[in-house]
Amino acid sequence: MIINIFYQTNVPSHLRRTGLFKKACAAALKHYAKENAEVNIVFVNEKEILRVNKTFLNHHYVTDVISFNHERPPFAITMPWAFGDVYVCYQVARKNAPRFKHTFLQEMMMYAIHGCLHLSGMNDHTPQDRAEMDRRAEKIIAQTLKGTAG
Repeated sequence: MIINIFYQTNVPSHLRRTGLFKKACAAALKHYAKENAEVNIVFVNEKEILRVNKTFLNHHYVTDVISFNHERPPFAITMPWAFGDVYVCYQVARKNAPRFKHTFLQEMMMYAIHGCLHLSGMNDHTPQDRAEMDRRAEKIIAQTLKGTAG
């Protein structure tokens, strides 16, 4: 599993914890860890997440995270293939962190993990599904930050 992290917005250097994001996303994608797949986590601003939301989902609002699954192409047996893309809105994470009693880093991780859980097949169509995704994401965050300066 190849996990790429892109910062396409003004994320401060102390929050560019690429190794932590990769570790957390790998945990969320563990079912696919042995697949020769590639996942892109892209941190964007509100303007860009709105553009993505309008263009691809026909939603006219800013959101926290958007994930796109990509089907395996028939030729991707030995080559890496783009399994999915996760867009995380840095500004929404900054606004929501106090609301959910998270640090800014934890909230950014929450969105990246949430997107990866969607790529893994989970959904949040019901309150119960959403609660299960949140529980799993919180557990991954705790395990990832354990032993770090967080």
